[in-house]
Amino acid sequence: MPITTASFLTFLRRCHAWVGLTGASFGLLFGLTGFLMSHRSVMKIEGGRVDEVKIQVQLDHAPATIEELAATLAEQFHLPMARVRTRVLAPRPARFGGQPVTAAPQWQVLLSGHAHFARATYSPGNRTVDLERSSAGLLEALKRLHKAEAGQVGFILLADGFAGALLFLILSGTLIWSRLAGPRLLSAGLAFGGLLVLVAVASRAW
Repeated sequence: MPITTASFLTFLRRCHAWVGLTGASFGLLFGLTGFLMSHRSVMKIEGGRVDEVKIQVQLDHAPATIEELAATLAEQFHLPMARVRTRVLAPRPARFGGQPVTAAPQWQVLLSGHAHFARATYSPGNRTVDLERSSAGLLEALKRLHKAEAGQVGFILLADGFAGALLFLILSGTLIWSRLAGPRLLSAGLAFGGLLVLVAVASRAW
């Protein structure tokens, strides 16, 4: 059976509705948290509570590499390695007793999560590591979800899917509005093309 314009528009309208309904919860999350972050200073909105606790963790032995330290901490706190980031702080000049000295290098391991996250600071050769553990309140956890700061692959894929769904809703909504008619489709194409030009010019001027 040949596909007519009317049948294609009916199919597109159904897909538009189902995709919009499926992504409604993500739209609510990103819209609410984006509004709060954009207007928190003007509207005096509380930025979200973060409780911090500093502890010292005893190690069985001094790790030879920062990767070994990251794996040890990930195993101890039951986190996948995908949520662990590492950084080496190079030796830096300092003063001790009025004399210039060079501070020892430090290793930093970031353990990411939406509600709970930590930063470990370690001096090579020690048997202890300093750990700053943070527990975010509900609002702060939602903001970290919005920015995908935890690095969780599943949520990042969901966010990418939501971004793709928004693009589909824009394109399908434009086609439904124009009903694939020549003048309307041309006007929609010109408007979309103008938006692309605006984005390209603004990005180069940034």
